[in-house]
Amino acid sequence: MKQLPWTLLMLALALLVWLSLAVVNAENQRYAMMTKACADPVFKGEVDAKCMATIQSRPHWWNHLTYAMSHVRP
Repeated sequence: MKQLPWTLLMLALALLVWLSLAVVNAENQRYAMMTKACADPVFKGEVDAKCMATIQSRPHWWNHLTYAMSHVRP
């Protein structure tokens, strides 16, 4: 019976890490689109998908996380 709480705790922590990574990725891409960091040079007004996959729009991942957690309204 002592294993069940620890298993649930590990599952909850894994879910928290996974959701945090998703929020960081979404905020990174949102900020890159807002600042037009990945504008497609050929098609004006479009977004370069390759750039969006590799862009780091802020210096650290925790900058994205703290901004996303403190600004919940658009």
